[in-house]
Amino acid sequence: MKNTIEKQVKSLNKNIAPDDLVYSKLLESINFKIDIDFLEFIKKYNGAEGILGENNFILFWKIEQLIALNPYYKGVKECDGLLFFASNGSNLGYAFEKKSGWIVGIDFLDISFTQPEIMAQSFDLFLNKLVNDEM
Repeated sequence: MKNTIEKQVKSLNKNIAPDDLVYSKLLESINFKIDIDFLEFIKKYNGAEGILGENNFILFWKIEQLIALNPYYKGVKECDGLLFFASNGSNLGYAFEKKSGWIVGIDFLDISFTQPEIMAQSFDLFLNKLVNDEM
């Protein structure tokens, strides 16, 4: 994992690393090109939560939640193209858009009604935006 990512998540409450079987299940469930920095982060911490920047709460889901909560709404075609991995602790979900690999954000209640907003082209840039209060 990049040193910049370690610095960006320094203030978060991190979980302990998952066991290899749990991590393997995640890898088996991913059917698109996902950001390697995110995979390294989730393998090391299995989720985390806390404040980044001035007041950006972030809740990175544990691998078990990632697997159980995707697709977020079963049967809703808009969810099929997204892999949710985090939220702001409320109604804003963060996901990898499977087609591009970019990180998007969308209100969980608006998934069928609005397009996701592009947040960043990589996990590193996503964290950078949160740390610098650019979202």
